[in-house]
Amino acid sequence: MKKTLFILLSLTIYKTVCAQSKPDITLTINDIIAEVQKAQQALQTIEYTLQRTDTLVTGNTRIITGKVLLQIIPQDSIYGFHFFAKQDGDNSEQVYDGHIAYHTDQDKKRYEMSITGAGFSRLAGTGGGRLLMRDLVKIDTSRASKITLAQDEKYYYLAIHHPDLTEYDVVRRRKTITIDKASMLPAAVREHQETFGKTQDLYYHITGLKINKPLNYNFSSPPFLSEYTQFIPAKTTHPALSLVNTKSPALALTSFDGKKVTSSDFKDKVVLLDLWEVWCGPCIINMPKMENLYQKYRSKGFQVYGVINDLKQLEAARKLIKIKGVTFPVLSGSSQFKKDFKFDGGVPMYILIDKIGMVRWINWGEAADMEEVIVRALQ
Repeated sequence: MKKTLFILLSLTIYKTVCAQSKPDITLTINDIIAEVQKAQQALQTIEYTLQRTDTLVTGNTRIITGKVLLQIIPQDSIYGFHFFAKQDGDNSEQVYDGHIAYHTDQDKKRYEMSITGAGFSRLAGTGGGRLLMRDLVKIDTSRASKITLAQDEKYYYLAIHHPDLTEYDVVRRRKTITIDKASMLPAAVREHQETFGKTQDLYYHITGLKINKPLNYNFSSPPFLSEYTQFIPAKTTHPALSLVNTKSPALALTSFDGKKVTSSDFKDKVVLLDLWEVWCGPCIINMPKMENLYQKYRSKGFQVYGVINDLKQLEAARKLIKIKGVTFPVLSGSSQFKKDFKFDGGVPMYILIDKIGMVRWINWGEAADMEEVIVRALQ
């Protein structure tokens, strides 16, 4: 009898231990998302510290830490919240009150403000703004090709897979959201993608979280307004623009197929230098336009040269131009080239040199009037 009781007791203890250690597998992915959304709907204020670790396609790694305060405003169409963000070791703060984006300079006791969409977007890419973990406030599963689930005793791991961008060789795109089972709120987010064998991995990890506690901050009247002076940047001219209507600096570079290209090759041609990098989205988007212009006007004396200055990405660049069907030569840049053409890394950058070797036009970004400028130079 005693032996039977001992066996029954042992089995009961074993089942209890197993039940405690075995992850809950009863919730479906949709159930989990619904539970997260329910927890997020109850959010009013959030205070957190966060560490962001970025592994970039250049092979470099950077770590950013700091503090963020959020006031949830569901009707806000930009972020869905007002915020204060401060990166450790940085002399600036980023603040958004629903109408104005503020950047402060603590050393100079001044602030800048913007009320434009571009200013709001810039806020999230600068200083403490890079610590915003938006899935904490509103989980985003849009554009998912599939969602997979893993879990352990403390966390669910939702892997939100996105379609490959085969046109740009961007593959294995996914966002993994770590969800705390106790609060059903995201505790970390990892954004991962690979391109030309290089990995970009952005990992946001909350190290301290307080929810629905009073915030000692007035977003509508931040303290620096009474302590700092407003700074209004003067309109500046990029140093490279001083080259316009002057003789082009001499150029001597090597193309991807090993050929030397010098300024003497430009004689009696209109030449467009297309400065781009593999990690620059607008550069890649503009490539078909560059190829079309080259094919359209090459018989009239028009020549395009791509120029890559991030020499660590040359192999990826070679693969990309093959995939994109680029037929114009692409050159490897040099420190002398960057110095002579006053290149500061901003891409895409376009430099047009006319038939007598004069720089006639320099522009950045989409450059909507490019074809008009080319046609004028060819006349």
